[in-house]
Amino acid sequence: MNERAAPAADRATVVSPAADPAWARPLAVAAFVAALVIVKLAVAGSTAFIRDEAYYSLWALHPLAAGYFDHPPAVAWFIAAGYAIAGQSELAARLLAVLATIPVCLAIHRTASIAFGDRRIAALSVYFFASTPGAMVGLVVITPDAPSMLFWALSIWAAAELMRSGDGRWWLAFGLFAGLGLSAKYTGLFLGAGIVLWLIAHRANRRWFASVWLYAGGMLALAIFAPVIAWNLGNDLSSFSFQMGRSTRGLQWFEWTDTRHLPEFLASQMALLLPGLFVLATAALALFFAKRAYRSDAAFGLLVWTSVPALAYFLLFSLHSAPQGNWTWPLYPQWAILGAWAALRWEPASAPMRWLQRWTRKLQVPIGLVLAALIFAQALWQPVRLPVSDHTLGMHGWRAIATELEAERRRAGVQTVLVRDYGLYGYLETYGRFGAHGYRALPLDEFHRYGFVDLPASDDAVEWPVLVAVPSDPDRQPVPPATLDRITPAPQWFTRLIRPGADGVPAGAVDLYRMERPERPLFGG
Repeated sequence: MNERAAPAADRATVVSPAADPAWARPLAVAAFVAALVIVKLAVAGSTAFIRDEAYYSLWALHPLAAGYFDHPPAVAWFIAAGYAIAGQSELAARLLAVLATIPVCLAIHRTASIAFGDRRIAALSVYFFASTPGAMVGLVVITPDAPSMLFWALSIWAAAELMRSGDGRWWLAFGLFAGLGLSAKYTGLFLGAGIVLWLIAHRANRRWFASVWLYAGGMLALAIFAPVIAWNLGNDLSSFSFQMGRSTRGLQWFEWTDTRHLPEFLASQMALLLPGLFVLATAALALFFAKRAYRSDAAFGLLVWTSVPALAYFLLFSLHSAPQGNWTWPLYPQWAILGAWAALRWEPASAPMRWLQRWTRKLQVPIGLVLAALIFAQALWQPVRLPVSDHTLGMHGWRAIATELEAERRRAGVQTVLVRDYGLYGYLETYGRFGAHGYRALPLDEFHRYGFVDLPASDDAVEWPVLVAVPSDPDRQPVPPATLDRITPAPQWFTRLIRPGADGVPAGAVDLYRMERPERPLFGG
């Protein structure tokens, strides 16, 4: 890559408060973040859950566990805390995800200030991060990505403070946040690998291998994560197996010739970061490895080395399977810092790169805000029906469905509703509780997901007959799914519930069947 690298002395220059442009002053940055949080709270309180949110809500509506089939438990902690603070609602469930925007942005600002000594870079890092579609969406909906992003950013901040102060006690803060991050998503394992790379790569850091504080921090992280390990040991390693199964799926040599997933992955990152930030952050990573002056900078290295293991894994994964775009979200805070550095300090030799750098500084935030407005408008009002998969279609009508289901189960004279599909089960039980309805929702299949639910010990504990709810398409004739075909006596068609979208047009349907006690035991068999 052809560029004129800024000398190390220039890169360490601190811009004095008096020289800060208005947009870089802390009050301006704080006002920007506060405005975003207010908008996010409004959206969070005005839309129903997406499918996975409804499922995670189940975890918080039952006694909390130290682990779950799909993920470690931090997302359930966030939702349960929101319910405890603000009652049971969508806004309460998402409350901590939205409010996490504030500490993440504080961590970004402080980390960038320590790394580059320039409040312009610190401010631009916050603006860049907060305006990415990844951060806009990831810190509104409540999924494991929200606590993972928060604790990863706080871990990097703790490491930056350690580097600045030389005080080994910061390893305890790093261990605390890293352990909590592991309790959010197993992606946190890559952070541990990255911090070891950082210690090895920089000579001055290697002294920490002889410090008790490093190992105390590691032990603290392990202690926080230990309940998740214990839960897995007591549950056939189900959560570890599920997540690691993704990692090893498709590893046969003949499947590595499928190269279509790598462009898909890169395109998803370009869309979620926006193209300008994607290119600038990539340029910063390339410059770090290309120039010794940057490689010798421990602050620059902290941002790079802690992202390398996760990034390498996702790139490798994309050679045989399709990584989901949100998997990289915990890395966005430090990539925003690298992108802001490249936007303000890098002096590219090529005219096209200088043009991209200039226009990214000008347009990254406005374009991000416009896209966020479009995404939020689609979620709130669904002005257009998109020809592709649209998660916002699930964000309306579930309270009405729960109310109709309560009326239909009364009409049928039943107490229990068995539900096929974990997403639909999440919706019906969550919104049944939100509405204080009297039906009892139980899963019909995928029982391995529901170790946290007090399932009936046998069919004797169920009041028969029951209604069976299955997800359906409002534009198609009712067709009993294979799950019901295997049950005798066969469930009988009862009725269809239509779920309206924000635009009043049907966005989905739930088909109900009446089922007598099956000949083959369903529970406890």
